[in-house]
Amino acid sequence: MNVFKSLVVVLLILTLNGVSAQSSDNKLIQKGWSELIKDNENAAFKYFWEANEIAKKQNNTKDKAESYLYLGICSFGSSLEKGLQFATKSLNEYHTLEKTDKEKATIGRYKCLQLISTIYSRQKKYDDALRLSKEVIAELENKNDTSGTLGLAYNSVGGIYELKNQDDEAQKYYRLALIEFEKAKNVAYLPTSYCKIGELFKKKKQKEISLTYFKKALALAEKTENRQGQIIALIALGKWYLDFDRNFSVAEHYCNNARIIAIGLSDKLFEIKSIEMLIDIKKSQSNFKEVSQLQSEIITLKDSFYSAEKQQIEKSLEVQFEVSEKNRKLKLISAEKEVTKLTNYLLVSVLGILIVVFSFLYYFLKRINKRDKQLLTAKEELVQLMEEQKMLKEQQFQNDLEHKESQLSAITIQMLEKNELLDEIKTILNKKEPNAENELKKLVSKYTIQDNNWKDFDNYFESVNKNFYTRLKQKYPDISTNDLKICALIKLNLSIKEMASILNISPDSVKTARHRLRKKLQLNTEENLTDFILSV
Repeated sequence: MNVFKSLVVVLLILTLNGVSAQSSDNKLIQKGWSELIKDNENAAFKYFWEANEIAKKQNNTKDKAESYLYLGICSFGSSLEKGLQFATKSLNEYHTLEKTDKEKATIGRYKCLQLISTIYSRQKKYDDALRLSKEVIAELENKNDTSGTLGLAYNSVGGIYELKNQDDEAQKYYRLALIEFEKAKNVAYLPTSYCKIGELFKKKKQKEISLTYFKKALALAEKTENRQGQIIALIALGKWYLDFDRNFSVAEHYCNNARIIAIGLSDKLFEIKSIEMLIDIKKSQSNFKEVSQLQSEIITLKDSFYSAEKQQIEKSLEVQFEVSEKNRKLKLISAEKEVTKLTNYLLVSVLGILIVVFSFLYYFLKRINKRDKQLLTAKEELVQLMEEQKMLKEQQFQNDLEHKESQLSAITIQMLEKNELLDEIKTILNKKEPNAENELKKLVSKYTIQDNNWKDFDNYFESVNKNFYTRLKQKYPDISTNDLKICALIKLNLSIKEMASILNISPDSVKTARHRLRKKLQLNTEENLTDFILSV
């Protein structure tokens, strides 16, 4: 019975390994699981721990929950307490995941509950384990579960009922598990289910049916290279031949094969169970010497098993430390890369800004230079136009001046000619009738003293000699109108005779007028009147 109960416990452990029936999409977890099914716990733990560290860094709730779950699966064999801690952490993360992905969170939650149920079974807390597995069943049995969790829960409940010797209930749940596994074609768990069904039929003394299930389990386990399944099936077959046929050689053959396979596993529990089965066989043969040797081997194995558990815990801590150190170094490298990246970004940004600034300055200076050239060209054109305009004005002024001078000259000549004509008339009249002399003289005098000619003269003279009269009057207020006429004629550089003719007076009178003018102008005897007038 002890061997039977031990087989049930081992079957429960196999049930736990099925928690990961549905593969993860995380590459590190996939690698870890590949190592775990090969019984390479250290390598598996390292991958799961690295996946967890990355998930925490990226704040990826799904990967955190999943990595904690697999860390629990990987750890509980060496430390039930550690496995339970990881399972609880995973459960909390799946609770957080419900806000964003309820379906995955639900599946993950029940995987965690099933893991905790299996750990409770190892701790012999069967009632708690049963409660958790039934909770999983109640939630998943009416849903299309593709993760395999429902079948595992059935198996777990069946195993607990079997330990409690409630065979009918155990058979019921084992059959339900078998239906789930066959429906999903889950070959990883079918050998375990076949063995459990076979054990129930064996207890009912249904020899052939139980043997058929054991052989079916072995064939499937060998086909799928499931070493743990092979060991369970071989031990079950050895016990069957021992109990029903008392065929010691066949029973020992199966148990030795199981022991050979178990030696290659890191979990020494399987080798211990195979040796315990051999001890039962040797006891049945009353071969107590070999029984004693085998019991010594079990003691050594158990010592190494518990030592291995301790080493496994230490190794797990070492792996955690190594992964943490690796992550610390990666963080430092990442920080250095970030600094380098930031520096390069700043350099590129500064270079870009400088290029933009220099491009803008070049464009701005080029535009200013172009504008300056255009402005210079416009100024040159303006200066040229102003020069041309100035030349035109000067030309116009010169033309006007020449015209006025010609007009002035014409008036002066006209006045001279008129007065000369009048002088000749006077002369002729002086030779004829004396009676008409006075009338003619009056007539001639009348036409001689006309202001119109002087007005025209003054207008043209002022247009040629701007403000000439004004300047003289301002400087010499006592100067008279006749004095101004003398000054104007002197300005025209006329002779005394010409001035006498224009003024219709004698040359001596002109000389007298010039003499009075000198006094009014306050000129010294050595100063030339003509030069003075020309300089005004």
